[in-house]
Amino acid sequence: MILFIDTHADLITIALKNNNNLYIKTQESEYSHSIYTMPMIESIFKDNNLDVHDLNKIIVVNGPGSFTGIRIGLSIAKTLAYALKIDINTISSLTAYLISSDINGNKKAVIEDNKGFYISVFDENNNPVTDEFYSDEDTLEYPLVDKKIDVNRVIDYCSNMKSENPHHIKANYIKKIEVEK
Repeated sequence: MILFIDTHADLITIALKNNNNLYIKTQESEYSHSIYTMPMIESIFKDNNLDVHDLNKIIVVNGPGSFTGIRIGLSIAKTLAYALKIDINTISSLTAYLISSDINGNKKAVIEDNKGFYISVFDENNNPVTDEFYSDEDTLEYPLVDKKIDVNRVIDYCSNMKSENPHHIKANYIKKIEVEK
C-alpha cells in the first residue's frame, strides 16, 4: 500500500493506493496545513478500514511551493518512513504537474513567485529535457501544463523508483533557489 502526501500548495492532497483501489482526501488550507494534514492521514486509513502498518511506500511532494506546507508534508512523510521502516520517494511539484498532463510533445511547468519563475521541461515520454531551474523570465516556447496533479499517474511514475534515505530528503524551496541565483 502506498501513501501519497502533497502539501506544497493551498490544496492538501492525501491519497492511499491499495491494490487497484485509490482513496483520496483533499482540503483547501491557505495557512493551516499543520491543523489538517495529520488528521487527514488518520481519517483516510480509518474511513477505509486500513492500517498504517500495511504501508510499504510513501511518496511526498517536496516542492517548490509553500515553505511551511512543504516542511509539514516532508516531516510527516520522513517520520512515518523511518518509524515504519518503509520506502520513501520525493517528487517535485513541477514533475508531478508535467506527468499529470495530457499534452503530447515537449511541455513545461512553471511556478512563479514575485521575483521570477521556477521551470521544468519534459518531453513526450515524460523525461526531463532540462534540469529544473530558476529564472527571472520565462522565455521557453513550450506548451504550459495546468497546475493539477493526477495522483494515480504520480504514484505509477514513482512506483519503481529506488527508495531514498529519509534522513537525506530535502525540501525544494523557491526562496533557497533565489538565494543561490
